Amino acid sequence: MENVLSILFCLSLFYLSVTSRVKAYVTVLQMQGLLLTVLLVLPFVKHFSLYALILPTTLFIIKVVFIPRYINKIIRDLDIKRVIEPTIQQFTFLLLVIFSMTIIFIASNILSKSTDIETIPFASGFSAVVVGILVIIFRKKLILHVAGFLVLENGIFLFGIAVASELPVMIEIGMLLDVFVVVFLMGIALNRISSTLSGFEVTALGRLKD
Repeated sequence: MENVLSILFCLSLFYLSVTSRVKAYVTVLQMQGLLLTVLLVLPFVKHFSLYALILPTTLFIIKVVFIPRYINKIIRDLDIKRVIEPTIQQFTFLLLVIFSMTIIFIASNILSKSTDIETIPFASGFSAVVVGILVIIFRKKLILHVAGFLVLENGIFLFGIAVASELPVMIEIGMLLDVFVVVFLMGIALNRISSTLSGFEVTALGRLKD
């Protein structure tokens, strides 16, 4: 089951690399949050406890409900263009993602022969980290940089699940709070930037003067 959910997670990365709509990024973030929630719940199906549901519930509220709604609010309030304007061609970006993920899966398969890791979840998580970085590098809009960071964080979370069946609860909660704080601060920054610049892209920052 973990492998199936990890493959779905990977497919969301491919969708992210071909879509030309800003709101599609929000949809992908919701889907990834839901998949991560299910992955966290699975180990406790046979050993149910209310305490074990605290983290998955928190994860669901933040990643599936709160963060997507907050990003959508920023998109509406700041009237951000719905179409992505990449710095490289969409097809080139897709090829870059495919190449990166192929290398990661091959390396993960080789690594799994000498280390106790779940190959598909491990490779999927690492792929999300790389795709998140590529989004930050090759997308102009600041809101997509926020989305790229969140995809990267989702990848780290999945990566952690693959490396160890159980992560310390405080570390996981700290990761969730980190995402909450970053998105909140980025929202404030984006609102302030929008009042100064007519555009809403990273390239416009070069025009800022002291």
